[in-house]
Amino acid sequence: MEYPLSVDYEMSVESAVRLGQYDKVDGEITTKNFPTERTGETDVIVELIHFNVISSNDVLEKLDEMPYRPAELRELLAFGRKYPDVQREFPIVALGSVLRHWLRRSLVSCLLGSSSSRILCLDWYGVMNWGKLSRFAAVRKSGK
Repeated sequence: MEYPLSVDYEMSVESAVRLGQYDKVDGEITTKNFPTERTGETDVIVELIHFNVISSNDVLEKLDEMPYRPAELRELLAFGRKYPDVQREFPIVALGSVLRHWLRRSLVSCLLGSSSSRILCLDWYGVMNWGKLSRFAAVRKSGK
């Protein structure tokens, strides 16, 4: 299923998090930790790709073969704001923005949820396989 949305890449992560009205947010999810080179406001199409049990590297390889790229944090935040109930169905992972942790591990942003809460968190990249419920937020590639 395709999810059209508008992303303001110049909005701070903190502002985008507030607009998303999450119940819990990892304190490491900040503009400082997740800078972007993208600018302006752009309309994108997000697709939630399901691969069953898979590693982060395999997800990236498969997306590269498709007309998609991994979603970045700001795209995930715009998605969570516009489609707040989707994360209640399954975890949604954005592999396009990576935080290099002081433990020399990498972290990526995820949307989790239940009937009673919505969570914006970080999870380890590359430590173990993603579970069969996980969906990977991907943005349709363009010439931009």
